[in-house]
This record gives sequence, C-alpha cells and structure tokens, in this order.
Amino acid sequence: MKIGTIASHSALNIISGAKAEGFDTLLYCPQNRVKFYQSFGLDDSIVEIESFDDILKMDLSEVVLIPHGSFVAHIGAQKILKSDLKIFGSKELLKWESNRDLKTKLLKEAGFAVPREFLDFGEIDCPVIAKTNGAAGGDGYFIAESASEIEKMMNPDLQYTFQEFVVGTKVFVTYFQSMAKERTEVFGADIRYETDADSNLRFNERPSFVVVGNVPLVLRESILAKYYDMGVAFVNAFHKLAQQKMVGPFCIETIIDKNKQIYSFEFSGRIVAGTNVWIPSSPYSYVQFGEPMWMGRRIAIEIRELVEQERLDQALG
Repeated sequence: MKIGTIASHSALNIISGAKAEGFDTLLYCPQNRVKFYQSFGLDDSIVEIESFDDILKMDLSEVVLIPHGSFVAHIGAQKILKSDLKIFGSKELLKWESNRDLKTKLLKEAGFAVPREFLDFGEIDCPVIAKTNGAAGGDGYFIAESASEIEKMMNPDLQYTFQEFVVGTKVFVTYFQSMAKERTEVFGADIRYETDADSNLRFNERPSFVVVGNVPLVLRESILAKYYDMGVAFVNAFHKLAQQKMVGPFCIETIIDKNKQIYSFEFSGRIVAGTNVWIPSSPYSYVQFGEPMWMGRRIAIEIRELVEQERLDQALG
C-alpha cells in the first residue's frame, strides 16, 4: 500500500509524514512544480502529470490518496465523489464541505452558534461577509454594510453566501478522528493570515481575504476544553446526519468575540494548511504522543494501524 497526494497545499506535510512511517509515497506533480518539490529531496516520490485531473484516469488501486484543499479546489468534490479513488476519510464529508446549505445544517446539528446567513438582500440588517463557494482560500470574499453595496461589489459569475460579519479573533482548530483508537484528538490551532485584511496600512477601501499563510496559536486551556467538546459534537452530528463514521483530520473554523462566545462559520473535512505550522509537532499532539507528531505523520500512523486491524477499507471514501 502506498500513500499519495497532489503537489499543492499540504503535500510536504503529508509526504514527509508518510515517509517517516516507512510508506512508499507518490506525489502527483505538474511539470512547473517539479523543481520546487525536488528541492525538498522528494525526487523518489514525484510522478509528473499534465494536470491534477490526470489522477482520475490513472490506475491508483494500490494507492491511498490523502485529500486536501487543492483536491477540492482543482478537481472538485463532485468528480472525487464519482471516482473510484481510494480517499482516506469520507468523500461524503467533502460533499458537505462544498455545499453551503449542508455545511450550515451540520454546524447547527452539532449545536454550534452560527453567524446568521441571508438569502434575500432585503433581510440584511448588519455588516456581512460575502463568501464564494468552494475551497478557494478566501479568494473573492468581501465585506459590505448594505444590500446596495453588495450589488455593486458582486461578481455576477460567482455564487455567494452572505453571512453576518462577527467581530472577534479568528481561531481555526484542527482535530483528528481516530477509527483505530476510537477517539477524538485536538491536534492544534492556528490563525489565518489574509493578505491586506491583516495589514495595518491599506489605501483601498476594502480588504481582501485571500489566505497567504498561517500563524500558530496556543489557546487558553479552559477555552481549549470547549473546543474539544465541539470536536466530539461535530463527529456525532455528522454520524447522525450522514449515517457514516468520520475518520482522519478535520477543522472547525471559528471566531471568538469579546464576550468569549464562540461562533463557528466554516469547517473543512480534511487536512488543512494550518497544520503545516505544526511540523514537527504541536503542543497538543506532543502531549498526546510524547514525541514529535505532525498531521502527515498522524495520518500515516492511522493508516498503518487500520491495516494491522484489517479495517482500512472502512476508512476509505
């Protein structure tokens, strides 16, 4: 059994972790990115392709693929769902992630406080953030104070969700749901750094929200305990609504306001780029395992343990 992924997003994280656990690895890489990944000593993993869609035509029956944000953005959740690819984790959860209505339904089923969403311009009575659909890293997002302002700023070729803009600290908490150990693990936390939205000096009227990187975050322990409960509630809610067990990494994306109220506005049903800040370890993963443990390695350990338990098929979407 080999572990593979496409050359983007968190591929360094995934491939290095699989190598650390002794797996053969495959990194599906467009020609213009080959030299970059070779610079990290990954020559033996690289499989050169013309486009990411090529993996849909290849015989990957002996490969476990690890999905990440670029999988969803470049290939698309629907193509992944229809494919025969052996995806670690739930393809169904990727579908829920890519559909705004399903996403909100799951967050509410988990009991989370969710910012209000508006379907009709006439209902808007507060500042909103307009979000484009899909895993595009904040590209196309904008904030507005009124319906008339929204109409001026919208791109007619894009679909949007309009969500109440909550003022507070953005906190992204990553979890790992282990089928082998039957437990929910809090893995780490981070803050996204979003182009000029996080800049102190700006000459244009409106910030943009394109993600350029991530900043490590260590939470107050009392707040961390709340996030653990949220992770468990999320897993249970998905099981109830989708009638499927969850396995592998996921992320709950939140804002904490000045009253320490936690609002959840997004989730990601796979590894997120924020886990890249925790190579070789986060404080939480280190306490859990007593040794360096980054997300790519944690995934590989889970795959190996499920192979040993003869349960890997249950963890493949």
